Amino acid sequence: MKKVFFNYVASLFWGPFAFGLGVFLALIMSGTAFDKLAVFSRNEAGAGLFLSYIALHSPYFAARVIPMATLMATLFALGGLMSRGEWKAGLAGGYRPAQMLAPLLACSLGAAALHLAVQELLVPPAYMKAQELYYEDLRGNRDWRRLVQQDVSFSVGDGVFLTARLFDGGGGRMEKVSADLYRNGELVGEIAAGSAVWDPGRLRWVFNGASVTEYLPSGPSVSRRETHLSDISLAPENMVVDKLVPEGVSMLDLFRRMKRLRFIGAPVAEEMTVFWGKLAAPLANPVMALLGAAVALLLGSHGKLFNLGLAIGSGFLLWAAMMFGQSAGQVEILGPLTAAFGPLLAFLALGLWGLRRARAI
Repeated sequence: MKKVFFNYVASLFWGPFAFGLGVFLALIMSGTAFDKLAVFSRNEAGAGLFLSYIALHSPYFAARVIPMATLMATLFALGGLMSRGEWKAGLAGGYRPAQMLAPLLACSLGAAALHLAVQELLVPPAYMKAQELYYEDLRGNRDWRRLVQQDVSFSVGDGVFLTARLFDGGGGRMEKVSADLYRNGELVGEIAAGSAVWDPGRLRWVFNGASVTEYLPSGPSVSRRETHLSDISLAPENMVVDKLVPEGVSMLDLFRRMKRLRFIGAPVAEEMTVFWGKLAAPLANPVMALLGAAVALLLGSHGKLFNLGLAIGSGFLLWAAMMFGQSAGQVEILGPLTAAFGPLLAFLALGLWGLRRARAI
């Protein structure tokens, strides 16, 4: 009997969830289309480019509105139970409020799994392709990710420290470059060159017009070479610290990026904040389900328009709070964990307080 009741309550969730997801996705994509239409029109972009740009944003917007759909589905399902008298009948039949809410919470965990899959598998490639269309095809900016950098200095491991006037991570070249070689904390050699290029066949950096200095016990030895095959084997894509696009990277990509940044001695506060934020985002679904249950039990059923408006308002409020937290974490006003989970904990506390007031827990 309990399994039948569980399945019945759970079945009330997914219809409103799909409806809410479709409505919210249509609303936010329509707003984006109107917002970007003028930009594409001014640049005389074709309809195909414009429609591709909007369509490629759909996974990103879907990930954003899934918690809102979860909240609305909870309100609809629980409101339906209350309006039909099934909630009171369940209580009279010996079910505790927590038992009757358990199917909705289980469904919210399913929505969280869907959220995580969309966020990690669909959003990064689609979002980056959309940015390429916008910056490269529409704006003509081929270096919008800042793969070309000036006056850079970083470690490449094995006691080698590089300085370059210009570093082109995409093209695999450096200009006005020097390399300091250390062993046991002592400078043992220097390479100064007009340019250096990455040789993908030999997996080494080749210095052109190089002056190679070796510090020997007998004194420094300097030699001039047209080309010098160095021992530096770190590929350019592992050297470059390109512009972080939070929506265009998965958690696995962020982990690899942080490892690369630590290797070259760069800070990782921004990446840590984004990483924890991505981990926290799917957890917004069970939090919103608890909040929706508290609202429904405290206020009763007020109709579909009320539920729709409440879902939109609460969803955007949580979205704004999480975006504010991420921004604060990226500039190190807040710690990464506080920035990512602080807004969720605040909404969770509000939901639990409401459920306690409704005597559901």
